[in-house]
Amino acid sequence: MKVHYIAGVAFDSNVYLLEDEDPVLVDTGTGSYADTALEEVSNIVPLDRIGRIVLTHSHYDHIGGAKAFQEATGAKLYMHEAEARPLMGGDISLVVSDAVGRRLKGLEVEPLRTGEKLKLGKTTLEVLHTPGHSPGSIALYDRESASAVVGDTVFCDGGVGRWDFPGGDLSELRSSINRLRELGLKNMYPGHGSYAEGDAKAHLGMAAEYIAEAY
Repeated sequence: MKVHYIAGVAFDSNVYLLEDEDPVLVDTGTGSYADTALEEVSNIVPLDRIGRIVLTHSHYDHIGGAKAFQEATGAKLYMHEAEARPLMGGDISLVVSDAVGRRLKGLEVEPLRTGEKLKLGKTTLEVLHTPGHSPGSIALYDRESASAVVGDTVFCDGGVGRWDFPGGDLSELRSSINRLRELGLKNMYPGHGSYAEGDAKAHLGMAAEYIAEAY
């Protein structure tokens, strides 16, 4: 698997293209810069080769562009069942779109289960449930390369996701960060900011220390 990083602009989340025989997109930003992100993706793989878009959680800065990405690729949308099912039932309280002054258009998403395996070709990703920032936050873990796309659970240089949005929980966030530490990750791809290749363990250690001492 080759990881392509498309940096988020302003409030937008990062977008990741996980390239293999069956490439997967992770997160979509707010949609404000969807055309630019999709152009970058299309320079790497044809858009019609992308059959799955995985959303690490349902906050608007990660899913606002999902409709545009889906229309451009024809891909299905996936999200952990803890947030997919409420969203499909019409509950948008977890989306917190008011934070960026937007409204979410209806999305049809497929629920992912904890521990579910996503086969990309040579790469198999495991769905890890990492609640705390939101109840259905996930990381996508590639055991072979010791890599994970971690959403907003943890960031580089010791940052951690907020837990004061609906469904957030400090205790769960602390536990999720500690579970990620136990994996011995080498590479970590967060939902915002820079990513870490080779030294993810150090960044996770800083995050764990911060959240333990400060809270």
